[in-house]
Amino acid sequence: MAANRHPKIRTSETEKQMQNDQQRYQLGAREESGRYPVRVDGKPAGSVYRRHGSWFPVMPGHPMDGRSTNRYGAAELLVAAVDQGKRPTIPVQAARPHTPRALDVATRSYTYLIPDLRPTLPNLVRAAEATARLAELAWKPLAGYPGADQPWMMQCLLCGWEGRRFWSHLRGRNGNGIPRPINRHPGCLPVADHAELIAKHTAELTVTCECEFKHPTTVHKAIDVLSSLQNASAESPLALLYARPVLEPCTAASQRAVALRCALNHLTAQK
Repeated sequence: MAANRHPKIRTSETEKQMQNDQQRYQLGAREESGRYPVRVDGKPAGSVYRRHGSWFPVMPGHPMDGRSTNRYGAAELLVAAVDQGKRPTIPVQAARPHTPRALDVATRSYTYLIPDLRPTLPNLVRAAEATARLAELAWKPLAGYPGADQPWMMQCLLCGWEGRRFWSHLRGRNGNGIPRPINRHPGCLPVADHAELIAKHTAELTVTCECEFKHPTTVHKAIDVLSSLQNASAESPLALLYARPVLEPCTAASQRAVALRCALNHLTAQK
Protein backbone atom coordinates (compact mmCIF):
# COMPACT_ATOMS: atom_id res chain seq x y z
CA MET A 1 0.00 0.00 0.00
CA ALA A 2 1.32 3.33 -0.94
CA ALA A 3 1.92 5.60 1.99
CA ASN A 4 -0.49 8.49 2.38
CA ARG A 5 1.04 11.64 1.04
CA HIS A 6 -0.07 14.96 2.37
CA PRO A 7 0.38 18.04 0.20
CA LYS A 8 3.11 20.32 1.43
CA ILE A 9 1.50 23.50 2.73
CA ARG A 10 3.52 26.61 2.02
CA THR A 11 2.23 28.46 5.04
CA SER A 12 4.33 31.58 4.68
CA GLU A 13 3.33 32.19 1.06
CA THR A 14 -0.32 31.43 1.80
CA GLU A 15 -0.42 33.87 4.69
CA LYS A 16 1.37 36.48 2.63
CA GLN A 17 -1.19 36.14 -0.17
CA MET A 18 -4.06 36.44 2.31
CA GLN A 19 -2.51 39.57 3.77
CA ASN A 20 -2.14 41.09 0.30
CA ASP A 21 -5.77 40.29 -0.49
CA GLN A 22 -7.04 41.82 2.76
CA GLN A 23 -4.74 44.83 2.94
CA ARG A 24 -6.49 47.91 1.64
CA TYR A 25 -3.79 50.48 2.20
CA GLN A 26 -0.54 51.29 0.45
CA LEU A 27 2.35 53.07 2.17
CA GLY A 28 4.35 55.48 0.07
CA ALA A 29 8.02 56.38 0.37
CA ARG A 30 9.15 58.48 3.31
CA GLU A 31 8.92 62.22 2.64
CA GLU A 32 11.41 64.87 3.77
CA SER A 33 9.00 65.81 6.56
CA GLY A 34 9.39 62.30 7.98
CA ARG A 35 5.83 61.28 7.09
CA TYR A 36 4.70 58.34 4.97
CA PRO A 37 1.76 59.00 2.61
CA VAL A 38 -1.03 56.43 2.77
CA ARG A 39 -3.56 55.46 0.13
CA VAL A 40 -6.68 53.50 1.05
CA ASP A 41 -8.53 51.63 -1.69
CA GLY A 42 -6.25 53.39 -4.14
CA LYS A 43 -7.14 56.92 -3.01
CA PRO A 44 -5.10 59.35 -0.84
CA ALA A 45 -6.18 59.03 2.79
CA GLY A 46 -3.51 60.89 4.74
CA SER A 47 -0.17 59.96 6.20
CA VAL A 48 1.51 58.36 9.21
CA TYR A 49 4.49 59.55 11.23
CA ARG A 50 6.57 58.41 14.18
CA ARG A 51 7.06 60.39 17.37
CA HIS A 52 8.47 59.28 20.72
CA GLY A 53 8.34 55.60 19.80
CA SER A 54 4.72 55.54 18.60
CA TRP A 55 3.14 55.91 15.16
CA PHE A 56 0.26 58.31 14.54
CA PRO A 57 -2.20 58.69 11.63
CA VAL A 58 -3.04 62.04 10.04
CA MET A 59 -6.08 62.72 7.87
CA PRO A 60 -6.28 66.37 6.74
CA GLY A 61 -9.45 68.00 7.99
CA HIS A 62 -10.18 65.39 10.67
CA PRO A 63 -8.84 64.94 14.22
CA MET A 64 -7.41 61.45 14.55
CA ASP A 65 -7.30 59.50 17.79
CA GLY A 66 -5.18 56.47 18.47
CA ARG A 67 -1.63 55.37 17.89
CA SER A 68 0.25 52.21 17.02
CA THR A 69 3.59 50.57 17.68
CA ASN A 70 4.35 50.51 13.94
CA ARG A 71 3.49 52.33 10.71
CA TYR A 72 1.27 49.51 9.48
CA GLY A 73 -1.00 49.71 12.50
CA ALA A 74 -1.24 53.48 12.07
CA ALA A 75 -2.22 52.96 8.42
CA GLU A 76 -4.97 50.57 9.55
CA LEU A 77 -6.37 53.42 11.66
CA LEU A 78 -6.75 55.42 8.45
CA VAL A 79 -8.59 52.48 6.89
CA ALA A 80 -10.98 52.50 9.86
CA ALA A 81 -11.53 56.24 9.42
CA VAL A 82 -12.39 55.74 5.75
CA ASP A 83 -14.86 53.02 6.74
CA GLN A 84 -16.51 55.58 9.04
CA GLY A 85 -17.16 57.77 6.03
CA LYS A 86 -14.28 60.19 6.56
CA ARG A 87 -12.28 61.53 3.65
CA PRO A 88 -9.28 63.87 3.68
CA THR A 89 -10.18 67.49 3.08
CA ILE A 90 -8.13 70.65 2.70
CA PRO A 91 -8.87 72.73 5.81
CA VAL A 92 -9.79 76.34 5.21
CA GLN A 93 -6.92 78.54 6.31
CA ALA A 94 -7.97 81.05 8.90
CA ALA A 95 -7.13 84.64 8.14
CA ARG A 96 -3.99 85.66 9.94
CA PRO A 97 -4.41 88.57 12.34
CA HIS A 98 -2.84 91.80 11.27
CA THR A 99 0.63 92.06 12.74
CA PRO A 100 2.15 95.52 13.09
CA ARG A 101 5.29 96.02 11.02
CA ALA A 102 7.21 96.91 14.18
CA LEU A 103 6.29 93.50 15.62
CA ASP A 104 7.43 91.74 12.43
CA VAL A 105 10.81 93.40 12.77
CA ALA A 106 11.05 92.63 16.48
CA THR A 107 10.36 88.92 16.03
CA ARG A 108 12.28 88.32 12.80
CA SER A 109 15.38 87.09 14.62
CA TYR A 110 13.68 84.00 16.06
CA THR A 111 10.28 83.28 14.48
CA TYR A 112 11.93 80.67 12.24
CA LEU A 113 12.92 78.84 15.44
CA ILE A 114 9.38 78.51 16.82
CA PRO A 115 8.95 74.74 17.44
CA ASP A 116 6.72 72.67 15.20
CA LEU A 117 4.98 71.47 18.36
CA ARG A 118 2.26 72.63 20.72
CA PRO A 119 3.52 75.85 22.37
CA THR A 120 3.60 74.40 25.88
CA LEU A 121 6.25 75.40 28.41
CA PRO A 122 7.88 71.92 28.35
CA ASN A 123 8.13 72.00 24.55
CA LEU A 124 9.63 75.49 24.54
CA VAL A 125 12.19 74.51 27.17
CA ARG A 126 13.09 71.36 25.21
CA ALA A 127 13.55 73.54 22.14
CA ALA A 128 15.91 75.84 24.07
CA GLU A 129 17.88 72.86 25.37
CA ALA A 130 18.18 71.28 21.94
CA THR A 131 19.31 74.47 20.18
CA ALA A 132 21.85 75.11 22.95
CA ARG A 133 23.33 71.65 22.50
CA LEU A 134 23.48 72.15 18.73
CA ALA A 135 25.63 75.25 19.29
CA GLU A 136 27.98 73.18 21.45
CA LEU A 137 28.29 70.65 18.62
CA ALA A 138 28.80 73.33 15.91
CA TRP A 139 25.38 72.92 14.31
CA LYS A 140 22.99 75.77 13.47
CA PRO A 141 19.22 75.14 13.37
CA LEU A 142 17.47 76.48 10.28
CA ALA A 143 13.97 75.70 11.52
CA GLY A 144 12.09 75.23 14.76
CA TYR A 145 12.63 72.19 16.97
CA PRO A 146 10.32 69.44 15.61
CA GLY A 147 10.72 66.85 18.36
CA ALA A 148 13.37 64.20 18.98
CA ASP A 149 12.24 61.73 16.31
CA GLN A 150 11.50 64.12 13.46
CA PRO A 151 14.00 65.36 10.83
CA TRP A 152 15.32 68.83 11.69
CA MET A 153 16.76 71.18 9.08
CA MET A 154 20.16 72.50 10.15
CA GLN A 155 23.56 73.65 8.95
CA CYS A 156 26.94 72.11 9.76
CA LEU A 157 29.17 74.97 10.93
CA LEU A 158 32.29 72.99 10.10
CA CYS A 159 31.74 72.84 6.35
CA GLY A 160 28.49 74.67 5.55
CA TRP A 161 26.49 71.56 4.58
CA GLU A 162 22.70 71.92 5.02
CA GLY A 163 20.33 69.03 5.54
CA ARG A 164 18.11 67.20 7.98
CA ARG A 165 19.36 65.48 11.12
CA PHE A 166 17.52 63.82 14.01
CA TRP A 167 17.85 65.34 17.46
CA SER A 168 17.57 61.84 18.94
CA HIS A 169 20.83 61.00 17.12
CA LEU A 170 22.67 64.18 18.06
CA ARG A 171 21.82 64.00 21.76
CA GLY A 172 23.19 60.46 21.89
CA ARG A 173 21.71 57.13 22.83
CA ASN A 174 19.67 57.31 26.02
CA GLY A 175 20.84 60.90 26.43
CA ASN A 176 24.52 59.93 26.82
CA GLY A 177 25.62 63.09 25.01
CA ILE A 178 27.62 61.27 22.31
CA PRO A 179 26.32 62.40 18.90
CA ARG A 180 26.10 60.09 15.95
CA PRO A 181 27.07 59.37 13.30
CA ILE A 182 30.73 60.00 13.99
CA ASN A 183 31.24 61.59 10.56
CA ARG A 184 28.37 64.08 11.21
CA HIS A 185 27.02 63.77 7.65
CA PRO A 186 28.18 62.49 4.24
CA GLY A 187 30.91 64.66 2.78
CA CYS A 188 31.90 66.47 5.98
CA LEU A 189 35.51 67.34 6.79
CA PRO A 190 37.77 64.52 8.10
CA VAL A 191 36.72 63.17 11.48
CA ALA A 192 40.23 63.75 12.82
CA ASP A 193 39.72 67.52 12.40
CA HIS A 194 36.30 67.72 14.06
CA ALA A 195 37.38 68.19 17.68
CA GLU A 196 39.64 71.15 16.90
CA LEU A 197 37.08 72.83 14.65
CA ILE A 198 34.26 72.36 17.16
CA ALA A 199 36.46 73.82 19.89
CA LYS A 200 36.95 76.97 17.81
CA HIS A 201 33.21 77.43 17.48
CA THR A 202 32.43 76.75 21.13
CA ALA A 203 35.08 79.30 22.15
CA GLU A 204 32.59 81.95 21.07
CA LEU A 205 30.00 80.74 23.58
CA THR A 206 29.69 82.56 26.89
CA VAL A 207 28.22 81.98 30.34
CA THR A 208 26.57 85.40 30.55
CA CYS A 209 24.33 86.89 27.88
CA GLU A 210 26.18 89.49 25.83
CA CYS A 211 23.30 90.18 23.45
CA GLU A 212 21.65 93.58 23.05
CA PHE A 213 18.41 91.93 24.15
CA LYS A 214 19.06 90.27 27.49
CA HIS A 215 18.05 86.62 27.66
CA PRO A 216 17.39 84.83 30.97
CA THR A 217 20.47 83.08 32.33
CA THR A 218 19.42 82.91 35.97
CA VAL A 219 16.61 80.83 37.45
CA HIS A 220 14.86 83.93 38.84
CA LYS A 221 14.69 85.63 35.42
CA ALA A 222 13.76 82.36 33.71
CA ILE A 223 10.81 81.96 36.09
CA ASP A 224 9.58 85.44 35.13
CA VAL A 225 9.86 84.60 31.43
CA LEU A 226 8.03 81.27 31.69
CA SER A 227 5.34 82.82 33.87
CA SER A 228 4.74 85.48 31.21
CA LEU A 229 4.51 82.81 28.53
CA GLN A 230 2.09 80.84 30.65
CA ASN A 231 -0.20 83.85 30.98
CA ALA A 232 0.06 85.04 27.36
CA SER A 233 -2.73 84.29 24.91
CA ALA A 234 -1.40 82.06 22.15
CA GLU A 235 -3.87 83.69 19.72
CA SER A 236 -2.43 87.16 20.23
CA PRO A 237 0.39 88.22 17.90
CA LEU A 238 1.99 89.89 20.91
CA ALA A 239 2.51 86.42 22.39
CA LEU A 240 5.41 86.03 19.96
CA LEU A 241 7.31 88.61 21.96
CA TYR A 242 7.15 86.42 25.06
CA ALA A 243 8.93 83.60 23.20
CA ARG A 244 11.87 85.81 22.29
CA PRO A 245 13.82 85.29 25.54
CA VAL A 246 13.52 81.51 25.11
CA LEU A 247 14.12 80.99 21.39
CA GLU A 248 16.26 83.84 20.08
CA PRO A 249 19.89 82.86 19.39
CA CYS A 250 22.13 83.78 22.33
CA THR A 251 25.83 83.39 23.08
CA ALA A 252 24.88 82.01 26.49
CA ALA A 253 22.33 79.52 25.14
CA SER A 254 23.63 76.67 27.29
CA GLN A 255 23.37 78.68 30.51
CA ARG A 256 19.92 79.85 29.45
CA ALA A 257 18.80 76.26 28.87
CA VAL A 258 19.90 75.24 32.37
CA ALA A 259 18.09 78.22 33.92
CA LEU A 260 14.90 77.48 31.95
CA ARG A 261 14.91 73.82 32.99
CA CYS A 262 15.29 74.75 36.66
CA ALA A 263 12.54 77.36 36.29
CA LEU A 264 10.19 74.87 34.67
CA ASN A 265 10.81 72.36 37.46
CA HIS A 266 10.05 75.11 40.00
CA LEU A 267 6.78 76.09 38.32
CA THR A 268 5.73 72.46 37.92
CA ALA A 269 6.36 71.74 41.60
CA GLN A 270 4.10 74.63 42.57
CA LYS A 271 1.06 73.14 40.80
